[in-house]
Amino acid sequence: MLDLLSIIVFIYLTGNNSLVIINATLYTPALLMNITLPVQPLGPVTVMNSTGQSIPYYISNNEIYLSMVNPGNITITYTPYINVLSNGTLQLNINTNYETQIYMASNVLPTSIPSNIQGFQTTSNGIVLTLTPGNYVINFITTGPITTTEVAHTMKTSTYQPITYSSLSYVIVIIAIVLILSILLIIRHRK
Repeated sequence: MLDLLSIIVFIYLTGNNSLVIINATLYTPALLMNITLPVQPLGPVTVMNSTGQSIPYYISNNEIYLSMVNPGNITITYTPYINVLSNGTLQLNINTNYETQIYMASNVLPTSIPSNIQGFQTTSNGIVLTLTPGNYVINFITTGPITTTEVAHTMKTSTYQPITYSSLSYVIVIIAIVLILSILLIIRHRK
């Protein structure tokens, strides 16, 4: 019965735009089939056939049930639920019955990964981990976007990192204090 269905699971960890994509190929028609979702969905789940049409489905306990009257390909897409731990670390819980490939973008820094990785591959803008079926916990943090630009006619590069809101509030308070002190000095000199 396993030869009737082929499933490939991709999990993309790209910070705030993480995504789970499951590609399934059904070789014979099935009135009712179920596919286990490897990660709990955060929001709506989209199920489409190879022509881009939506397929009706029912979801219960990370199991998606659907009917395929004809053989073909389906794609299941959704945003995964990612826990935020008390120290600010993000945590992805994976429970998969299928070989799963996890893409981690270059702005995702894993703080713990499973020890039984089946495959590891680097890409130009991240890494790909291949996991066998099983239960996994991956902890990670995301780094801010760092942009490096080259200054014309020099060999130096400058690094830009966005200012966080807490730093921005400190800057505004300092500017306000300097402005008030300047006004007080001007008023004092006029007397």
